[in-house]
Amino acid sequence: MKKNIAIFLSFLFLTIQSAKAEMALGVTIAAHSVDASGTETTRTSNEKNTGGNTEDVMVAEFFFEAIADNGVALGLAYIPTRDMGSKSRSDSNSEGDTGTYKAAAELDDVVQLYVDVPVYEYGPAGIYVKAGLQHATVSTLESLNSGSAYPDKSILGYTLGLGAKGDLTGNTFYKFDVTYTDFEDISISSDANNVIDAEIEDIAAKLSIGYKF
Repeated sequence: MKKNIAIFLSFLFLTIQSAKAEMALGVTIAAHSVDASGTETTRTSNEKNTGGNTEDVMVAEFFFEAIADNGVALGLAYIPTRDMGSKSRSDSNSEGDTGTYKAAAELDDVVQLYVDVPVYEYGPAGIYVKAGLQHATVSTLESLNSGSAYPDKSILGYTLGLGAKGDLTGNTFYKFDVTYTDFEDISISSDANNVIDAEIEDIAAKLSIGYKF
């Protein structure tokens, strides 16, 4: 599925490039439900600690679109940050002292390339399907009693969705869509050689206002 989405986006990008297109800018308010689960394996004892967290967050997004005569829109969106929550447990350092381990993470500097393809139109309104590719940085914000740390990690996510759009006054328009994003599995090693293997999924409901020029 991921390979097919990438091929599909490339094809549509070339199609819109060769067609007459309107430009649009806009802002989005999005309600995200980010589900993250993973397992940490400690190097010294090979102990495995498994956990998960679902974090509901509201974020602002910004987008630019090129809209072809047939209504197909190729867009680029930017999401500054998206919180994934935190977890705490006890942790021991190399000297046997026990303290609190707190792990937190964010999806930062998310850039999404997407395409909206109309499937039904009624006057100035219509329904579309969405496919997209996201690039994000997983920023770790852990506090470890052992003194070790995990680096940030760049990942890709693959998005599918369904939405509705229509005209407002003048050159303004609205969009509302619901999307599901499956990020690739990640594996991160700390400077103490502990390893976290994690999976991240995101469901979002988005309301956008745009201006065509």
